[in-house]
Amino acid sequence: MDDKWFKRQQKIAGKTADDIGRAMGKDRSIVSRIYVGRQTMTLDQAKVFAKVLDAPLEEVLLRAGLTTPEEAPRLAPGFADGDATPFTGKPQEKERATEKARLFGGNSPGIDVWTVQTNALILNGFIPGDQLVVDTHQSELCKAGDIVIAQKYDWQSGTAVTLLRRFEPPVLVSASPDPNEQRVQIVDGNNVVIKGKVIASWRASKS
Repeated sequence: MDDKWFKRQQKIAGKTADDIGRAMGKDRSIVSRIYVGRQTMTLDQAKVFAKVLDAPLEEVLLRAGLTTPEEAPRLAPGFADGDATPFTGKPQEKERATEKARLFGGNSPGIDVWTVQTNALILNGFIPGDQLVVDTHQSELCKAGDIVIAQKYDWQSGTAVTLLRRFEPPVLVSASPDPNEQRVQIVDGNNVVIKGKVIASWRASKS
């Protein structure tokens, strides 16, 4: 347990042990017990630390001594493959996509261009190849009817899948004729987490 790192992160984030404990629904003593090694940090607690300290979950797991550099990405998966992926393309394609995204308020940290990969929302008009502007700053501000990017985690296997869905609190729903994609996903903040809101989309040029 690298308690010095955690305390340094608290100062950087302007947070106290009281803030962290409160986010866990506990008092500050739980933070002290974790720091001195009297209590082992759980994965759920690590996620709270990461959120309150505005630090990557992977780094929190490493600093807490819960994993190795090789294992951390498996336990703290980032955006995985699935219904949509961050946009990649040739330089000219990226330039065009970036210019379009800028018109919609994109091309700034946390507001990125993504590409639709599946038919998960085809009945809502989104087809594979369509490009999306995703604002990750609005992940906790989504309301009914919003199109969102979410992550579905399998903490046992350390894997994740990216979902493109319509948010109908408290669930995510697809718009696909495929029975395998019609199961609703409950947003519980642990196994299924909204990561961003789609604020714009367009059909990519074939040329």
